[in-house]
Amino acid sequence: MDHRLIAVLVRARPAVATIDAQLARALRPLLRARTINGYRLGGQATGAWNPDYSPAADLTNWRTCQSCGGTTRTGDAPCAACADATRAGRRPGTVVASYTEWARHPGDIVPLPRLLHPGWRFPPGRTPIAWADGAGVVWLGTDEAVRRGTDTGHIPPRLRRVLNDLRLGNRDPDPSQAVPDARWPPRPDQVMPWRYPSQHLRRSDPFNPAGWSVAVVDAHS
Repeated sequence: MDHRLIAVLVRARPAVATIDAQLARALRPLLRARTINGYRLGGQATGAWNPDYSPAADLTNWRTCQSCGGTTRTGDAPCAACADATRAGRRPGTVVASYTEWARHPGDIVPLPRLLHPGWRFPPGRTPIAWADGAGVVWLGTDEAVRRGTDTGHIPPRLRRVLNDLRLGNRDPDPSQAVPDARWPPRPDQVMPWRYPSQHLRRSDPFNPAGWSVAVVDAHS
């Protein structure tokens, strides 16, 4: 299964329990184009932009070891499945759940102004490969560096362009026109698989970054 980290623009600070409708609107073109098969907030990338958070250290992600029933022993021997519990800081007799069961982390919804700050950097290896919002999907050209382990975390030029357009009001986050193309990989003659529908859909009110956040999404295909 191929996993891709996608940054999705959403309204400011939605609760993790109520964000699904916004994610669905932004990612529907990718699902329709069969570019991805599914996605989860955080998912395998839970805590990706929060170096202080570890899913394995979150007690909501601990489960009773099924091999020993939480007793720490199988027969006369220590249970190998949960032997690292105490050393890893977990309760004895517990294991870490699979990432498919990890609890949603509020830190996977980042206020947009943080990304707009000149000093913002993604943790190395955690730069998104795509940006999605109501205006379309932008492939950022970072997938090869992420795959090779050479991603530095600096904002890629295509994402910088998107962020600048948001500041200037040249990219409407909720246009009424459909997204024309969300295929991956883009054709060689395409720098980006979208155009600017918002150029003809000027907002009557200026874009306010404080009213928006960016969700970390683990998409898979």
